[in-house]
Amino acid sequence: MRRLDTPLASLALALLVGAVACKRTEDSVAPDTQDPGDEVVAADAVEWPDEPFRAERPTPGPIKDVKIPTIETFELDNGLEVFLVQQQTLPTVRMMFEWDLGEVNDPKGKTGVASVCGDLMDEATQTKDKPTFAAAQSDHAVSVRVRPGTESTTISVSALQRELGAALDLTAEMILEPGLREDDFARLLEQEKAWIEQSKGSPSSIARRLFSSLVWGSKHKYGKIETDASIDKIKLADCKAWVRELEPDGARLWVVGKITQDELRAELDARFSTWKGKAPKPVKFKAAAPAKGTIFFVHVPGSAQSQILLGHPGPTRDAADYEATQLMAMILGGSFSSRINMNLREDKGWAYGARGGFSYSRGGSYFTAGSSVRSDATGPALIEIAKEIERMRTSDPSAEELDREQAGALLAMPTKFANATRTLFSFRSLAFYGLPLDWHQGHQERLRALDTAAIRAAAETHLQATDHVVLVVGDGEVVLESLDKIAEDEVFGAGGIQFLDTDGNPVPRPSFDDAG
Repeated sequence: MRRLDTPLASLALALLVGAVACKRTEDSVAPDTQDPGDEVVAADAVEWPDEPFRAERPTPGPIKDVKIPTIETFELDNGLEVFLVQQQTLPTVRMMFEWDLGEVNDPKGKTGVASVCGDLMDEATQTKDKPTFAAAQSDHAVSVRVRPGTESTTISVSALQRELGAALDLTAEMILEPGLREDDFARLLEQEKAWIEQSKGSPSSIARRLFSSLVWGSKHKYGKIETDASIDKIKLADCKAWVRELEPDGARLWVVGKITQDELRAELDARFSTWKGKAPKPVKFKAAAPAKGTIFFVHVPGSAQSQILLGHPGPTRDAADYEATQLMAMILGGSFSSRINMNLREDKGWAYGARGGFSYSRGGSYFTAGSSVRSDATGPALIEIAKEIERMRTSDPSAEELDREQAGALLAMPTKFANATRTLFSFRSLAFYGLPLDWHQGHQERLRALDTAAIRAAAETHLQATDHVVLVVGDGEVVLESLDKIAEDEVFGAGGIQFLDTDGNPVPRPSFDDAG
């Protein structure tokens, strides 16, 4: 509607307001109780709907079965195994080359090789420096990125369908003719050390930095910690050797997008026919060797909150009771309505949130529960988490808890295939853990079949009653008295308290005398 923004319109509005004001004065209606045009309705004239259906909450409909996308597999002449999920909705293609090469492969004393060398690889090629290589990607609106991880390294390629050729040209150039320049390498070393320093900046980041080493054991391949000293030992020659490991025979290529198998073969053969060699094989892992029943403490003077974590080794991803363990963990600490969160946040008010669950790797998993809590509640919060773990182990979940998490897991399943990227990662995860690619076909049926007895059995099997590894990062002057009592009572085991620095090295117990 067009506004009448003129002096005449303003005058008309003023006259109208004046008339209304006079009328309201004559009717003796207070200006703050009735607006112009309001009609006063007597309270006894109000009628409320009383249909019977309003007395009960609507019942949700049945949860539908999820249609799992079809995946095609084939192998190139050079041994590269290809997995393709076609989607015809958007004119895009997403690819992910994957190798069994990650932080677990870092040479002894050189933790950080995968991180530094992976970052270096996608900086440049032999003929394109960093700005030129970045500009070439921008010119075609494509992305080529190397992402090293704990157990694998991936090269992700994203492009519009019409620009896939250009994206693969740049990918092939990066793989076959990597730049690996000395100045880029030196800059990335300093960047990595800056990241390490940043990871020591708060109780929560310190805890994340150290906990894997404590729950797996410092000599385990999952227990490595990057330090300035380990980064300083890395040389450019290490990165050149690392990049040479990225060969095709035994590697995997995950593809999702608007492309057929024949089209994909043609694009790959045109650029990678000369690419030969054996890819690394997966690492074999020893059993976890944690310091059982030990409370580890890192002193952060003046910290207003403590980060608390406790845990222990857990089951493998291919365990037969995976679904039961999944729901058990959700009830205990995996969702907002979980027992641990309701206890520490809603009941006690000690934390903004508290969680617990299992973190899976190829070599197994570990259970962890914890939160960032008020410093003065550090000891009591640990006690409450221990109580919730014991309650989970020794009693059945309620029907309401089981129904809530069962429905939540079933309703969340379609999100695993909601778009091209999620579909790619869902299938990749199955292969990573050695599971069949049709694993999802029976997942919903297995979830629906669970009862309280299955949840209780999973808790008894996979939650330890004692010998937990406990990590507390906070102000020792505030929290150590309560931790000493917990250690004395052997709440989590007989390991006592050990004191660490932010690199996980043993240090003496902090002193809090007046002088210092």
